[in-house]
Amino acid sequence: MKKTAKYSGAAAAALGVLTNCVLAQGAGAETQPKPLGHALLSSLIFAAVGMAAVFVAVIVFDKATPRIDIQKELLNHNIAVAILTSAVVIGVSIIVAASIM
Repeated sequence: MKKTAKYSGAAAAALGVLTNCVLAQGAGAETQPKPLGHALLSSLIFAAVGMAAVFVAVIVFDKATPRIDIQKELLNHNIAVAILTSAVVIGVSIIVAASIM
């Protein structure tokens, strides 16, 4: 987990760039349908941002619960920790899906 935490700054910078690009289009954007390639690229970008958001949420959850070693408990087949971690993942996924819509 510690090795991947150093990439969170790069992910945040990429998210900021994507947000600025979306905000730059503004209300004057065309209402015509987008080409298939553009739609696929948008889908890939949103999927990457969604996965990064879920990954960051799990890291924040891990840091917020210092008394629980999530990886160790999951390896010991602790169902309560598995349900709690999955609730965090599903909750963030719902929020990301709602923001994309």
